Amino acid sequence: MVNPQDSALVIATIRAGTEPEGWPGLLSAVQAETGADSARFWLGCAGWDVGGALCAPRPEMLAGLRLRRVYTGAELADRALGPTPFADARALGVAGPAWVLLTRKAGEFRARDSARLAGLVPHLEQALELGAQMAALRDAAARAGRRARRLGAGWLRLGPRGEVVAADAGGRELLARAGLGVRVDLAAGLTRLGSGVEAMRQGDEAYLRATDQPLPPPERLARHLGLSLPEARLARALGQGASLREAAALLGLTIETARFYSKQIYAKTGLRGQPALIRRLWTGALTLG
Repeated sequence: MVNPQDSALVIATIRAGTEPEGWPGLLSAVQAETGADSARFWLGCAGWDVGGALCAPRPEMLAGLRLRRVYTGAELADRALGPTPFADARALGVAGPAWVLLTRKAGEFRARDSARLAGLVPHLEQALELGAQMAALRDAAARAGRRARRLGAGWLRLGPRGEVVAADAGGRELLARAGLGVRVDLAAGLTRLGSGVEAMRQGDEAYLRATDQPLPPPERLARHLGLSLPEARLARALGQGASLREAAALLGLTIETARFYSKQIYAKTGLRGQPALIRRLWTGALTLG
């Protein structure tokens, strides 16, 4: 049976790996359990102590040591380049690589302190693996959110009374743009919320979209479609629904020049007519980049 102290350490270890900046809490628990005067942790180039992020780099005396073994203060002192600032120490490295260093200013650590530290090895490695997986999920979610916002899209989850119980960043932005708060009275299907925002409700979820979302700037269209900048400006105007005459007036072109540019656009892109250009611009990956 696992005793309460060990259970608390295991829980603190898993929490440290899965919560951003969770390591100081674990170090505080380890320090209290072992009577250490100092507890520090390094993961890659980052470091922490019980107070938070640590500016000091990982000590050179830890370099080259084997992982999954607890080293004593005497072993560490033999590797130090100068006098050691501790009376006793314990160091543990795990796959990651990550290192825990406990020090005492006076007295020695007990054998059970070393055993308790060694018992954290599988839990530390599991916490680091979970932390890496969660960091990857957070990164993927952030990328998906950025793509949705480039498309002018957002997502909501609604409660039984129409209250917003969850939303992504795009959904919150579009709600604010529409002048709505934490309660949204949405019927099933399509609803125009005003201020250029529409919502499509399906069950307890709703998807929002800005109806006036612009196309990418002409410079990007020119670069990716192989157009000149004047051609890209016209392609953008046509892609946003303007007729050739309207686009010419908007850009200060004669109708003859606009017609010449349009022929160049269709020849370079292999498209036939404005409807095909609109589909190409709005359904392709350009709007995501």
